[in-house]
Amino acid sequence: MRKIVFSLMAVLTAALISWSFAPVALAQRQAPEFVLAKLQRTCQEAAQSGCQVKVVELTPKNIMQLAGSQCCQVRSVAIYTLGEIGEARAVDLLIGMLQDPDRHIRRIAVRALGKIGDKRAVEPLVAVLNQQGENVTVRCTAAWALGHMGDPQACAALERMAHAGDGPLSVASREAVGKSGHNGAQALNSSL
Repeated sequence: MRKIVFSLMAVLTAALISWSFAPVALAQRQAPEFVLAKLQRTCQEAAQSGCQVKVVELTPKNIMQLAGSQCCQVRSVAIYTLGEIGEARAVDLLIGMLQDPDRHIRRIAVRALGKIGDKRAVEPLVAVLNQQGENVTVRCTAAWALGHMGDPQACAALERMAHAGDGPLSVASREAVGKSGHNGAQALNSSL
């Protein structure tokens, strides 16, 4: 009986982990109400403070438009929301934001791309991970995003970065490789 309970717990845990972390199509995944409420409040506050923000119905298309807002706070929350809803149509928009002058916007765009999990983002995220002049927080977030995606090309880049030293980027890369489920993760963690 005890063995059956532990087996059932393992199966349920694996199912919960795969459900909560796997990229899912928009039709299957909805943003939590608090995320949409936060975006709505942010738009209202920005409009009240004089920003040119139109408060709209929060459809995926409208959220993508808000991600291009001149108001930095609205942009940030809209980009975050795109990741939470898994909006695959926003991937090209988010990839373009990896060049934004604001590192905060770049970091949120990297996170959103990781949450969406579209393979088109792997190469641009690897470029961010390897970019020497990029902010370390943005690069660490790229490591998380790539580990979250679990793509073999991403895992190879993460393994190279994990061996690069003892700094926060190496640590983030090791953790990302471990969470990616890639075959080399155990070998990497045992060799470090």
